Amino acid sequence: MVLALGLIFATDRISAQDSLRFNIRSQPLAKALYAFSQTTGIEVMVDARQVAGRQAPEVSGSMPPLMALSMLLAGSNLAAHEFAPGTVAIGEILKADEPSVEDLHYYADVQRAIEHALCSDPRTLPGHYRLALRLWVGQSGEVTRSKRLDTTGDDARDGALDAMIARIRIGKPPPPHFPQPIALIVSPVATGAATDCSGGAPPPRRAANP
Repeated sequence: MVLALGLIFATDRISAQDSLRFNIRSQPLAKALYAFSQTTGIEVMVDARQVAGRQAPEVSGSMPPLMALSMLLAGSNLAAHEFAPGTVAIGEILKADEPSVEDLHYYADVQRAIEHALCSDPRTLPGHYRLALRLWVGQSGEVTRSKRLDTTGDDARDGALDAMIARIRIGKPPPPHFPQPIALIVSPVATGAATDCSGGAPPPRRAANP
C-alpha cells in the first residue's frame, strides 16, 4: 500500500474547476504531464531537466484538475505554481512552500489514524484496492468533511469507507495555518507483497509530499 498525504500547491482558479475524468497510466512524468494537459486543456510549462528520469503514478477517476496534478507530482519535489490563465508552471518546491516540522508531525498523526481505521474493518483492509480522497480536519481533531474521488470497484467497500472516514478522529487539532484539504492516496501492493497490519493488511509506505 502506498499512503501519500499531499500538500497541494496551485491556483484557486484551477482548483475551482469541475471534476474531470482522468485515465493516466503510470509512465514517465513528462508524458504524464502531457496527458494531463490533453485531458484538461491546461498548458503545463516545465523544465525538461526537472522531470527527466521521474516516474508518475497512475491517476484514474473523476477529480478536479488540481487534485490530479497533485497526485502526478507526488514524491517528485515538484509543485505547480501559477503562471497565467490556462497555464501552470511546474518547478521545485520553494523553501516557503515546505511544510513545517509541526505540520509534518501532524501529517504523521493523520496517517496513523487513517491506517488504523482501514485496518480495523475487514471490508476496508488495504492492499487490493485503490483509494483517492480529500479530507478536512476541524479544531476538535475530527474529520469534518471528506470526498472520495472515485469508486474502489466495490459498492459495499465504498459505503464502509465513507462511513469509516467520517468517524475518524486525529485526537488533536491541526497546527495553525495547516494546509487543507489533505490529499490521500492508498494504492494496491504488488502481488505477493508481505502484509503486516492487524488482521492481515499490508504495511504502508509513506510517499514524499508533493
